[in-house]
Amino acid sequence: MKQLLSRRLGSFLLAASLFSLAACQQDPQSANVPQTMRPLKASTPPANPAIAYCSSTTAIGVMDTTGANATTLVSVTSGTLTSPSWNYSGGSIAYSDAVSNTYAIKAVDVSVNSKGAPVASNARTIYSLAASDSTRIQSGPAWCATSATGAIAFTRLHTDKANFGTTDLCTISQSGGTPTVLASFKKLSSTGAALGLYNSPTWSPDDSKIAVLRTDTTNHVTIMIFNASTGAAVDSIPISGAARNLEWSRTGMNELAYSYFTGSSYVLSYVAASTGSTPTTNSVAGTFPTWSPNNSGILFLPASGADLKLVPFTTTTSSVGSAAFSYLNWKR
Repeated sequence: MKQLLSRRLGSFLLAASLFSLAACQQDPQSANVPQTMRPLKASTPPANPAIAYCSSTTAIGVMDTTGANATTLVSVTSGTLTSPSWNYSGGSIAYSDAVSNTYAIKAVDVSVNSKGAPVASNARTIYSLAASDSTRIQSGPAWCATSATGAIAFTRLHTDKANFGTTDLCTISQSGGTPTVLASFKKLSSTGAALGLYNSPTWSPDDSKIAVLRTDTTNHVTIMIFNASTGAAVDSIPISGAARNLEWSRTGMNELAYSYFTGSSYVLSYVAASTGSTPTTNSVAGTFPTWSPNNSGILFLPASGADLKLVPFTTTTSSVGSAAFSYLNWKR
C-alpha cells in the first residue's frame, strides 16, 4: 500500500513539474526565457532612430526626432569620430574616423533589436589612409540619395610638399575601392598655409550634382556645385562671409541650408541651388542644420542648450530632448 501511494505521489509531482515547466516556457515574461525573446513593455515603445549625431566627437549615435532613445552606436576612447551620414534606405550610417593619425571612412548597419533599442552591426571600413600617406580626409562622408548611385562623397587634403594645400572632391563606391577625384582646388595664404579647402559635400536629391563649400580667403566662401558624374563645375554661389555645415534639401525643394558667420556668431541661412538667389538669413543662431524628409523642419545645434527643431525660413523653434549633439543628420 505504501509503495502504491509512493508511486502515485511521484507521478503527481512529476506531472506538476512538467506542467510548471511548460507554463514557464509559454510565459514570455518568465526569467527562464532569453531576454531577446521577451516582448516590449507597453511603457517602452521601440526606438525610431531618425537622427544620427556625434557626441563629444568621440561617439556616433542615433535618436528619435523627439530626442528619445539616444543610443551610442560607435565610440572611441581617443581620436575623433565625426560626420555621420545616413544612406538612402536608412539602414546604414557612414562616418569619419580619425584615430592614431590614421583617417578612414567607416560604416555600420543600424537596426532595432527585440528590446526596441537601436543596435549597430556589420562594422566596416570603406576607405582608409595610413599615417604615412600624403593625404588626409578633410570633410565628409556624405552618402548619396538614391540606391542607383551607391556612392559616398568626401573631401581630401594633400599634405606633401609638392601638392600641399590641394584639396580634392572625391566619390567612392559604398563598397569601397579607389576614389574618383571629381574636382581639385589649390590656394595658399601669404604665409604658405593651406587655404582653398573644400568642406561639407552634399548630394542633390537626384544625385546629379554635389555641392561643397570652398574657402577662398578669410571669411569668404563660395558654394561650388559640380556635376556628380563628370566633375564639371555647373554653378558657383559666392557668400560674403565664412560658412560651414552645408546640406541640400530633400526631394521636392531645391534649397541649400548652411551656417553663416556674421562676425560674432553663426546663424542659419538658405540659398536656392538652382538660381543662386540672394541668401536668406533668419538670424537664428546655430550650426549643423539638417533637413527633415519632407523639408518641413530643420534640426540644428543652437548656441547653447538642447538641439532645436526649426521651421525653415522662420524663427519658430521647438526643443528636441535635453542633450546637445553635433554633426546632425536626419534620415531621408
